[in-house]
Amino acid sequence: MEKNNTKVTRIEQMIFTAARLIKDEEILMVGTQWPIITALLAQKLHAPNSTICLEGGSVMGKTPRRIPLTTADPTINSCCSYMGDALDTLGMILHGGRAHKALLSAASVDRYGNINTTCVGDYDSPKIRFGGSGGACDFTSLAPKTIIIMEHDKQRFPEAVDFITSPGYLKGKDSRTKAGLRPGTGPHALVTTLGLFHFDPLNGEKEMILSAFNPTSSIREIKDNIQWEIKISDKVKPLIAPNKGELKILRQEVDPQGMYLENNKTMEKRNLYY
Repeated sequence: MEKNNTKVTRIEQMIFTAARLIKDEEILMVGTQWPIITALLAQKLHAPNSTICLEGGSVMGKTPRRIPLTTADPTINSCCSYMGDALDTLGMILHGGRAHKALLSAASVDRYGNINTTCVGDYDSPKIRFGGSGGACDFTSLAPKTIIIMEHDKQRFPEAVDFITSPGYLKGKDSRTKAGLRPGTGPHALVTTLGLFHFDPLNGEKEMILSAFNPTSSIREIKDNIQWEIKISDKVKPLIAPNKGELKILRQEVDPQGMYLENNKTMEKRNLYY
């Protein structure tokens, strides 16, 4: 008999939280890893008319038989409503101003939403070299709202990233606009395994602010796992956990093979359930 099948992991809570930020009929620019499963879950739950666009030129029309592992996974070809090239999605949709949101993962992110997927340490002699930008720089430079989705680890939250692969609000305030980036664009939210963050536009700082925390986490745990003094919203509250029906859709319809979601035994050992 399967154990703990109605309990939620922090990874699952992260995916549900990010999916709830997507609205029906939105055109989405979707990056590799967590953005893929997030966008597919949103389509299943509440946004059936959303459009998933991938940087290589594909537009997904429905969920494939096997969930894609990357935006270039061949399984995508079986469910495309349109197959083009980067000029179509990055050019006509994103540069053309038709996209509503961009979804990205990140190796690290800083207090102004700048994303690093290039390297740790000096660029010419790094400690770690990552895959780089792909279309991610276009995503964050041009999409009206960018949602960042990533696991939460203190090393991944420096006050300033070592390399800006994809621009957020740069140094805060009006530095993004001064750099020549499209007005009205930039990071909208960051979703992690510990909580939900937004970028405060009201005081003009454009700095990350904690909006809600995972029910298994706390404000203290989050503060201890960020390398600067994070701002806390006056309305901060626990996130809403998915119900049994929503969990069933994620596990049995979106990712039935567990290609993103770890198996129950592994999660139990890591004490990720609540």
